[in-house]
Amino acid sequence: MNDRLCRICQFPSTLFYRDARTFFKCPNCSLIFTNDLPKKEIEEDHYKTQWKTTDPDFWDSQATGLISYIEKYGILPNNHRILDFGSGSGELAQELQRRGYRVTALEPMTDGYLTDQNYPFLFDAVVAIEVIEHLPNVWEELQEIEKVLKPEGVIVFSTGLTNPFIDLPDAAAQFKEWWYKDDPTHISFFCNQTLSVMAEMKN
Repeated sequence: MNDRLCRICQFPSTLFYRDARTFFKCPNCSLIFTNDLPKKEIEEDHYKTQWKTTDPDFWDSQATGLISYIEKYGILPNNHRILDFGSGSGELAQELQRRGYRVTALEPMTDGYLTDQNYPFLFDAVVAIEVIEHLPNVWEELQEIEKVLKPEGVIVFSTGLTNPFIDLPDAAAQFKEWWYKDDPTHISFFCNQTLSVMAEMKN
């Protein structure tokens, strides 16, 4: 049996599914993950291709949903700073700026990671839209985010979840057909159980 340590909770994880990549599932937090990372040049080409095919209406919708969420925590235009972590082509940051938010875009591929930055201020919110599934060192990045976040600040992540099938007998078969896993830069797949374990580990 091929075991790997879960990158979230460090539990030995068993083989879940294999195609061009090998995926493991954690028995504790139900994270599905792979250690088959794309080569740097493949990763960069993939990201740049995605940036060229983005739909402005998509980012308008994303901004609307994000604003409706962060406003519940008092993050309002003109008064608060937002870091768009993993900003890609910068279209979400631009849309938020258009709506009056003070936004700093950070795309690790072009700007370096948070450890490479020296911001003269802290942020009220850090948003990472479709980012966490790409990170090989999730906890390290969360720690770096916390360093640039105000004590009362908010972190918002979004990612595709395995909730619809993760606990079903044919979960591996459904995972095989799930389009989200076919992105070669997606290496971790979360569900509510994973997020619950992460919350417990933070407390």
